[in-house]
Amino acid sequence: RWGHDNAMTEDDFLAGLEYLRENKTIQDVLLSGGDPLLLPLANLDRVLSSLRSINHIEVIRIGSRVPGVLPGAVTKELANLIGKHHPVFINLHFNHPLEITAATRKACALLADAGIPLGSQTVLLRGINDDAALLGSLFHQLLSMRVRPYYLMQMDLTAGTAHFRTPLSTGLKILLALRNHISGLAL
Repeated sequence: RWGHDNAMTEDDFLAGLEYLRENKTIQDVLLSGGDPLLLPLANLDRVLSSLRSINHIEVIRIGSRVPGVLPGAVTKELANLIGKHHPVFINLHFNHPLEITAATRKACALLADAGIPLGSQTVLLRGINDDAALLGSLFHQLLSMRVRPYYLMQMDLTAGTAHFRTPLSTGLKILLALRNHISGLAL
């Protein structure tokens, strides 16, 4: 539903489920947009239960910034709800070491303790985190809270953000500089 400002309707949801049921080659579904972890628990449970009822969907992924920007919204109830629908993977977005706080550590611990594998998609941002030492620190701290650095992402071409965009060579140089200086698991 990217590019649309209108909310998903019940008919949209049911049509999406029907599409997934009919297309048996789809094995992996990503919930993203807005933020799925901000849904009321009953709604999130309904979405996850509906997806789990489709036999050929093997993996559910959730994209979320909540643990890093609104960690108090991650509760034991939320973590347990997601955990009952395994396998579910959550891809987080941590972009700077300053986002790692006691509250974000607690939020990630609740999710990891529920058996949910966590990864981080870090967006490379000019003047914010385009530095090998800074990203090395971030990646190390992520591992310490059971969040696997998943990938360093070139930012989307979004209106008004061009001043944050870096050339591909910046990310490649950073990764090369980090090689053999941080754990391979963090790279």
